[in-house]
Amino acid sequence: MSESPITSTQTETEQPGVQATASRARGPSTLLLAALVAILGGGLLLTALTSDVMKMSEPGVRLVDGHPFLSDKVGNWTGGELQGLTEIERQLLPPDTEGARRLYTDKNHDELYCSVILAGRDTTSIHRPELCLPGQGWRIESERTEAIPTAAAPGGVLHVMRMDATHSASVADGQTGRVRAVFVYWFVGKNRETPYHWQRIYWTARDRVFRNTNHRWAYILISAILPDEGAQDTTGKSSEKAMKVVARFVRDIYPTLVIKEGK
Repeated sequence: MSESPITSTQTETEQPGVQATASRARGPSTLLLAALVAILGGGLLLTALTSDVMKMSEPGVRLVDGHPFLSDKVGNWTGGELQGLTEIERQLLPPDTEGARRLYTDKNHDELYCSVILAGRDTTSIHRPELCLPGQGWRIESERTEAIPTAAAPGGVLHVMRMDATHSASVADGQTGRVRAVFVYWFVGKNRETPYHWQRIYWTARDRVFRNTNHRWAYILISAILPDEGAQDTTGKSSEKAMKVVARFVRDIYPTLVIKEGK
């Protein structure tokens, strides 16, 4: 769960025509969907049957005093006040869930939010942002994986899930406009990362059954509010520009955030 600020200067009065610039592959087949459902269902069943697993794996993100670590300075980015879980998140999430977030700004006045949610023993601490963002008023317009060249990541590439979303907001004279944003997230475990929820569940079930280990996952969510360019942006160029900003931030913060194998 994560929240993004909305201001009247970041709205537009017409529905944006955001289009994905990257080519999109044909949707999964019925057989593949059935297999994924079986994997998810089996994973949930195995997790339930192994609820007495006592061994907890180390997290894959850096901690300071037991809390996720977000540096106040990464590359050309300067972080604002370090914040933890919101009161609503503390009420909804298991009590051993940990979280951290900062607003980052660079010398070009680009801004974005970075948040980390770290699971405790209870696996319900972690979930897909697709489940909570609509509850905050965001409408997900498109969703796809993207590869961000990141020297510190395994293989030099980090695969993330990207969502382009819109949010209704009040503007001057009682009118309603729209805020647009790009969200990027991925899941981090000990020596493993994935943008896919189903893969995280599969690894969780496998580790609990065959290694008697409760995998302590974190999910990292980065959000960038698009600049207000009015109705002129009908090609998705602002979305792609925001994605480039996010990618640049990912390359800067990754080495300070994710623990490499063997460290």
